Amino acid sequence: MTNWLTLLEMLDAIIGSPPLLLAVFMICFAIKGVILFSLIKKKIHLRSTYFTTIPLIIILITSMLDNSAWILKLVRTLWLPNIDYRVYLFWLRISWGGMIIHYQALTLFITNLISKKKKLAPYQICFILTTSAFFLFFLGIAFFYFNCESAAARPTFEWTALNLASLYYILPLSVISMYMTIRQSRITPMPLILQKQLTLLLKFIVIPYWVSDFLQIVPLGFSPTWVTNSYTFVTLSNIILIIGLYLCAKKIMGIRFLNLETHVTSAEQNMFMDGLKHALEQLSFVTNPHELKHISQSFFKEAFAVPLGKTALYTRKIAGQTDTITAVEQPSETALPAVENFLSVADAPTLNYMKQSRILIYDEIAFSNFYEETPERLTLLSFLNIINADIFLPIYEKGDLLAYIIIDRHARSDNFYSDVERDEMLIFSNYVSSIINLLQNKNLDGLIFQAKNLQEELYKKHQEINQYKESIRSFLRTNRQDHIGIIFYKNRRFTFGNQAAKELIIIDINTYEGHPLTRTIKSLAQQVENYSTPHSVLAKGANNTQLVLSAVPHLEHDQVIIMVYLPEISDILTRQIDLLHDPSEWDYLLYLETTQSGKLINQLIPATGPSLLKFKIELLKLALSKKALLLDLPNDDLLPTVELLHHINLREKLHVLNLQAPTENYEIAVKLFGISTMFNARHQEVPLLNSLNNVGTLFIQNIHFLDCETQEHLAEFIKYGFYRTFKTNQKMAASVRIICSSHQDLYTLVQENKFSHALFNELKRTTIAMPSLITLPEDELKNLADGYSEQALHGDSLKHLLALTQHDKNKINSARPTSLYDLKNKVQGMLIHKSKKTGTLEEPSFDTTYYTTDPDLVQAARLGKQALKDKKTMILLWKKLKSQNKIAHFLGVNRSSVNRRCKEYNLE
Repeated sequence: MTNWLTLLEMLDAIIGSPPLLLAVFMICFAIKGVILFSLIKKKIHLRSTYFTTIPLIIILITSMLDNSAWILKLVRTLWLPNIDYRVYLFWLRISWGGMIIHYQALTLFITNLISKKKKLAPYQICFILTTSAFFLFFLGIAFFYFNCESAAARPTFEWTALNLASLYYILPLSVISMYMTIRQSRITPMPLILQKQLTLLLKFIVIPYWVSDFLQIVPLGFSPTWVTNSYTFVTLSNIILIIGLYLCAKKIMGIRFLNLETHVTSAEQNMFMDGLKHALEQLSFVTNPHELKHISQSFFKEAFAVPLGKTALYTRKIAGQTDTITAVEQPSETALPAVENFLSVADAPTLNYMKQSRILIYDEIAFSNFYEETPERLTLLSFLNIINADIFLPIYEKGDLLAYIIIDRHARSDNFYSDVERDEMLIFSNYVSSIINLLQNKNLDGLIFQAKNLQEELYKKHQEINQYKESIRSFLRTNRQDHIGIIFYKNRRFTFGNQAAKELIIIDINTYEGHPLTRTIKSLAQQVENYSTPHSVLAKGANNTQLVLSAVPHLEHDQVIIMVYLPEISDILTRQIDLLHDPSEWDYLLYLETTQSGKLINQLIPATGPSLLKFKIELLKLALSKKALLLDLPNDDLLPTVELLHHINLREKLHVLNLQAPTENYEIAVKLFGISTMFNARHQEVPLLNSLNNVGTLFIQNIHFLDCETQEHLAEFIKYGFYRTFKTNQKMAASVRIICSSHQDLYTLVQENKFSHALFNELKRTTIAMPSLITLPEDELKNLADGYSEQALHGDSLKHLLALTQHDKNKINSARPTSLYDLKNKVQGMLIHKSKKTGTLEEPSFDTTYYTTDPDLVQAARLGKQALKDKKTMILLWKKLKSQNKIAHFLGVNRSSVNRRCKEYNLE
């Protein structure tokens, strides 16, 4: 117990120390000075609130006077004891008189704050007269008894008067005035803003201030040496008052204290920008007025915490407009007729006031009208009461009231609407105004459709430019002037004329007579030798690198000179441009031969001919676009083609919907578009179009099995670029590449009402069909078989032995495959059979890329064992193959090597 008493005494000595008390009073003096300066600066030009402003100024001045007396007392005690006692006593007596004036001003301020009639009540007049008498007494004693040089010389009646004055302003003056104020506030209708101000003032300032003064002077025991009952309590009470003053001032200043601001100010940041961004995204896809209601309700909920059912948007019919829209909210309630009736009967000043205000907020109009009543404000308050609204937000377009938003009364009872929120609502209304104007005067569906088409065309042009740049770069990578090889042909023997020829032709063309490149060079040389005319051909060298072989006869030495070099642009175009159905598409022919996208397409279809070249160019065009696409291909070739389009389109996720039978129960619709929480509140999954947005491709196989309602939704998404959540009008934008396939005659299904006409119209614009291998010209089919044969063999050593013969090609032509997949299998089977039949000592090695059509896996296969060193490639392989054994077989490496890398990259 003794220890606790010692601790309390120590704390009392510290907190009640004069230096700390001096610092507290100086801070109080400074804060009140700042508030006084701001108040005078803001209110000096306003007269409507003088009855409250003047008492508040007096409160601050007298309070600062009391603080200054304490500061003088403490400075004299601590550092300047020789200050003349008469000066000190004079200032002390003035501060006592000021304290009585201080409490009188405080009671007048609280009373006038809630009173519309600025008249003094009888009890207030009595208090003012009594206060004046006490003040004149202390003022007189300060002047007439100025020469009191010590405390003992002070008259005894001074202490009696001080006792009476303290008892007067602490009990009757303060208690009776606060009671009358509270009583008056309960019977007087006041604006909510004013009620909030009064509550804050009483809780944080007036009552704590009165209690602290009461405890400092009771029991009344004034004497010549009395200063206060407790320095510690004076320090604590003033600290509490500083905090209360700061908090109260911060809050009530934000809610138009004394009408200092024209609107309630914001103290907190809201979610306006996020809500506006989302709302603008939805507004950009609005096609009918009914969608505006849901967007507006969602926006006000996200940005201003207004419940969904408390916000309503109404649109009006404007006289003279030929294409008007109906009201978003049907007039089932009294709001719409009441508003129209008010607009028809309101006088011009009231309508002008509403237009200048731009937004009607009930609490702010009521508060302004409390201080300065006008007919316009009274009319608008009556109007807002009739429609039971907190906010009436008119939406104008060129002076015409197109629509308005109404927020129900007490929709957000905890907080007032701030000036920032007011401006944010006006910003939103400006956007809504533009949308309503478009809906009334223009075809918004057409505008959205045109904008989407422009975006797609812009994307396609951008992709074509990238292809062109890549094509040009491919010709600039090598210094071609230094790489022209010379080969001499004489007496059926080839002789290399320089080092460049050996680098470009890496095989011994005199030994590997059956190699495709050897046969091409030999055929060229014999043709030039027989006819003595120059000739050039394109051939494939090592790693399928294209080479130009240009031969000329040398008549004097009876030999043929063959030049070998990498092709120029002209070399590529001149040898295939005659195959084009449309010669203006030469640029796509160039992209096919020189860009990575073209190489992928050539790998899928490694042949050249009029029919196949046309198909490859169409495929490249569609790959560079992001329009929805309908494929008419054999089943086995669908997924390889989709993977190719997906890869060239730079998408990351490929999702396949393989429909095997007609869909039921809208399962696919919910999966694609999501569904309202009203229908499925527990199991909400992210819509597929949302999860694939900007990163994915959606392939729907057998699109004719999709139910008609889902087809309509899908057609709307393809046409406009946004989709509706199933069973709602909520729209969401998404960028997803849609690829569909069907072997049915969709036109016939449309005629039979079994397929959506809208979806058919969207898909028929970008339909691509591969030439049937059954009807493909014989030379093109054989060329295609040769291409797959070259792809299958990994090395060059056995190509001369295992290359397809004319007999093999005739067998393929006689029993034609139905798909590219079947043709590849037939070619591979023939190569395996030939390797066994020839009995070669070297086991044939087939290229790993031959077995896959995924461009990512093709790239990994080409890296071979080097792929183990690339973490990104290993992650891709693990994601695709899901097995260390499969990865090892695919790369042609030991499983232990793959296992070690998987552990290193945490792939388990």
